[in-house]
Amino acid sequence: MTATGGRRGAHRPSGFSLVELSVVLVVLGLLGWAVAGSYDNTGALRDRDRATQSAESLREALRAFALRNGRLPCPDSSGTGWEGDAAGVCTPGTEGGWLPYRSLGLDVPADAWHAAYGVYRNSAAAGGDADLAVATERTGDAAGTPGYRNARDLMAGLVIAGNQAVSPAHARLTGNDGTDGSVDCAANVRSHPAFFVVVPLEDRSDDGNRFDAPHAVGTACASTPGTAMTAVRDDVVAAESLAALTGWLGARAP
Repeated sequence: MTATGGRRGAHRPSGFSLVELSVVLVVLGLLGWAVAGSYDNTGALRDRDRATQSAESLREALRAFALRNGRLPCPDSSGTGWEGDAAGVCTPGTEGGWLPYRSLGLDVPADAWHAAYGVYRNSAAAGGDADLAVATERTGDAAGTPGYRNARDLMAGLVIAGNQAVSPAHARLTGNDGTDGSVDCAANVRSHPAFFVVVPLEDRSDDGNRFDAPHAVGTACASTPGTAMTAVRDDVVAAESLAALTGWLGARAP
């Protein structure tokens, strides 16, 4: 009886059972996945904030260029950082390309941050010339006078551009897959900006191109600024409306 009683009072062996160890490992795995996912999301948001700041800085540089030159820059067609093609020629009607950093007085960034650029150009606009990338006398000032081909002539071109019907034939903004409708450069043209800038982030569409649809270098179309990031799209867009640039220049032009 004494021996039997001793066996009943024996302690259970210490340590985890295989089932308990399995549960612990699963929990640790889930915690690791959650931490990694949080880190990835934080990194993506940080990169997007950086791209947003970059796009806004580029918008300011384009405004300053317009004030100095009485026009907006031509797109960079060759990737050299200068306006126009490899020979420096601003081909009529070219509304999309790389942003011409060097023409803006900026350094060309690494490929990962190299922005695309679009500018409204319509030399055949009803009511006058609305090619915003060409300095044209629109206000009747004589050559050699202070007002000749200056920022106020660009303002006149912006007004002419604003009087044109929206069309997929020129630099344009499309929707945001939300209140502004679908992201569709052909069927949903929302407005014509004076210019837009697109800063790429990841190749979320996995097509080998850092720009996500509908963006592409040479395509003069961009989604509405502020379009939400999705699994297949994270580009950051900054754009200047025709009216906004007119007002900005009007407050500063001589």
